[in-house]
Amino acid sequence: MARLSPRLIRQAKSISSLLPPLLRANRTIEAAQRELNWIKRELPANEWVKAVEARDRLVPLQYILGNVPFGNITVKCKPGVLIPRSETEAWVIDLSEKVKEVANDEIGIVDACTGTGCIPLLLAHELDKVGVKTRVDAFDVSVEAVNLANENKDSVEGSSGVNFQIGDVFNVNILEHIGVEKVDLVTSNPPYIPFHDYKKSMFEHGIERSVKLYEPQLALVGEYEFYLELLQNIVIPGHAKAFVFEIGYEEQAEFVYEYLRDYSAWRVGIWCDYNDNVRCVIGWNVDTEFVKLKDMCDHLYEPKV
Repeated sequence: MARLSPRLIRQAKSISSLLPPLLRANRTIEAAQRELNWIKRELPANEWVKAVEARDRLVPLQYILGNVPFGNITVKCKPGVLIPRSETEAWVIDLSEKVKEVANDEIGIVDACTGTGCIPLLLAHELDKVGVKTRVDAFDVSVEAVNLANENKDSVEGSSGVNFQIGDVFNVNILEHIGVEKVDLVTSNPPYIPFHDYKKSMFEHGIERSVKLYEPQLALVGEYEFYLELLQNIVIPGHAKAFVFEIGYEEQAEFVYEYLRDYSAWRVGIWCDYNDNVRCVIGWNVDTEFVKLKDMCDHLYEPKV
């Protein structure tokens, strides 16, 4: 990471003594000021110095504040559990709107690699507003994640049908293990960063240093293997009607598409985020009401002829 110029530090200090420690993570005065304003809004004055000192060590702001907004809910964040991203928030909001159009009075959802529980909790919250009951079976291999997800459930209206459990997507009997009764929709934000990219520095278009220092590698590093397990352990045996998986690379969407090419009823597309980066692979069974998810897609893969 390039050193901060003495001039920039002096300029920041002339505005506020709390600004210079924020420059290491933000690099510009404008960004540091936005972050300082957020700290002042969320924390009492006697915690401001401690907060900016933690940011100087590159501790993620969400861990310092202890929460992050996610759609219309607030999600608690703790070290050891992946921080929800705005890109994830965006596709979950899009998905909730599409599901509102097709769901009747009840829907069964499985959420794998649930982390904070942000995905199923926001879906349940939004669907509850329109009178749709959700039975969500969400799981994670991390005990820390499941404990935090249950804490988050306590503060989210409409989440009574969400159940968080310890579970491993690599378990071929995962549906039986977590007691799934109905699978309409499968969601997941699995680890998807290949290890060779995880090791790269930011100068090589790698991962931010604060992410490597403080967020769990377990929730970040993976490639194709998680998508394979999601399909062969949950989607296909569960007779799911649709799925949405977050991805980091278009090759991962192509992997999912190729896996499903022998299943004639399935169609696959991709959803791009606000930076036009490929962010989700979406699949739906054309013989179900979830064909509506086609409208979420920015690109459709051709069905097998």
